[in-house]
Amino acid sequence: MQQKFAKYFLILNLCFNLLSCQGQPISVAAETPTTLPATETARPAPASTSTSTPVATSTDIPTATFSPTALPLVRQTPPTLMLHRSNAKFDAVQFLHEMIGIIKENDLRVVTYRDIQQNPAITVTEQGTLFIITIDDIYLRYPMHESVVEMIALLQEAGYPAVLGIVTEGEFAYPETVAIFKELSDQGWEIASHTDNHRNLGEMERVSPRAIYLEVNDSLTKIEAAVGIRPITLILPEGQMVNDAKQLRRAKLIWVVGINGGTQYDSSRELLYVGRDGPYQSVQETYENMRKRFGF
Repeated sequence: MQQKFAKYFLILNLCFNLLSCQGQPISVAAETPTTLPATETARPAPASTSTSTPVATSTDIPTATFSPTALPLVRQTPPTLMLHRSNAKFDAVQFLHEMIGIIKENDLRVVTYRDIQQNPAITVTEQGTLFIITIDDIYLRYPMHESVVEMIALLQEAGYPAVLGIVTEGEFAYPETVAIFKELSDQGWEIASHTDNHRNLGEMERVSPRAIYLEVNDSLTKIEAAVGIRPITLILPEGQMVNDAKQLRRAKLIWVVGINGGTQYDSSRELLYVGRDGPYQSVQETYENMRKRFGF
């Protein structure tokens, strides 16, 4: 009986424990969430720091207006004297001696075509004060004529340069003549072409226009080989200009010196034609005629 009672009491205690547990919340383990990769935060695009030149805003370019100080394209040719060696009827040395006196009295500046090419503005800024002297028919292959040597000495003494027109016929260059050319070139004188065979280019044009280039270019090449400088000026034999200057431009000349016309030249042109005057009865008459013709 006592054993039966103990068994009954054990069952009753177990039931009581079970009933008391039903009021308690069941403990559930919290699930630790799996760590996901962090979402990448988008970076803002950097501000442009390009160093390239910005495109300029288009603006209308104002039309150029005429300036009273602008240099005109059409300019006066400086009065230019044409001389040759002395002959039985004309003493070129004495004539030049007297002309140098007039040039000094009138305070004129003697220049060359190369001077103008190097400083084109002077025919405007110094208009009326410039003067050019040319001496033609000096042959590369021969000794210089005595009167030409004397004229050169007169000009050197006065401190004036001149433009020397050289004929280059043949293949020989006389050493003493070449030496004088080199010395004068170093002093600022201009060595110009007077063609290879002293041919009248106007007449040549009627027969064989293409031969003009050979006549001129051969002369330029021979002078360059002998003297060391290629001429930019052609003094026309007998002063005769051609109708079509294509062959002269082909030879890369800048100045072409004739006789007729040429009191003005257009400085914008590739080839510049200018005129000159020879001696009249007296030096004073020559000077006055040049004043009228060239307007100085």
